[in-house]
Amino acid sequence: MSNGSLIARALQLAERIDLKGLDRPDQFSSSPLAFKVGGGGTAVLFRFGAAVFLGMNPVEEDGLIKGLEGRLVDPLIERESETVQIVLKADGEDQPLPNGTISLKNDAPERLLLVAEVLATSVALAYDERRISQAFDRVVPIASSLKQRKLLVGRQGDLVEQIGEALLIRQRLVGRVELGGLPDVLWDHPELERLWVKLTDEYDLGSRVRAVGQKLEVIRETANTMGDLLSTRTSHRLEWYIIILICLELLLSLFSVFK
Repeated sequence: MSNGSLIARALQLAERIDLKGLDRPDQFSSSPLAFKVGGGGTAVLFRFGAAVFLGMNPVEEDGLIKGLEGRLVDPLIERESETVQIVLKADGEDQPLPNGTISLKNDAPERLLLVAEVLATSVALAYDERRISQAFDRVVPIASSLKQRKLLVGRQGDLVEQIGEALLIRQRLVGRVELGGLPDVLWDHPELERLWVKLTDEYDLGSRVRAVGQKLEVIRETANTMGDLLSTRTSHRLEWYIIILICLELLLSLFSVFK
């Protein structure tokens, strides 16, 4: 199709989608898994938990999501979503438009795949931004207590959980498209690199990734600092316990001598 329009919708369905064994004879991409559906639309599935539906109606989308239920690892109750209208103009230019739509010369699989890559990365980042914001809020009282030269009372297990949360989000970021590199589809279609750059700029993916990375570092460093302080405090307590035990032993020895 070289003229017309279609709707693209991205959803963050789960922490991860198990795509092993889902290869199809009609797929035009394996990573991410992309294929045409019966109604003429396109579905694109990403291992990091996102799915993008292009030119599909809600019934088709729901049917595909239901078919994936057994492959959704840690499905999300609150799903991040992103919807955009794609306008197809054979005499136009591949680019985002000021009104929030995306203009494409046609609905060739490689063009749709690039749009899907950007939308999937955007919803996955939105999910991470929400999680990292919650984790970052927990850092504020810790930093405030350290500024007042106080050690915030808390369990060391909570800090370990916080470090684990930061590492998990970092792992998810690594699993997505590296913005410093290029999606696989551009190796076969380098002429679309300008479209990729325009789309990543439109969705501000570069600065969003950097912002999440910086917050992750702050959380990790704060958690490590608190862990070290708690370990030091525990070590000091053990030292005092040992000193007290030695004193008790000496007292008992003296008592037995002078008894």
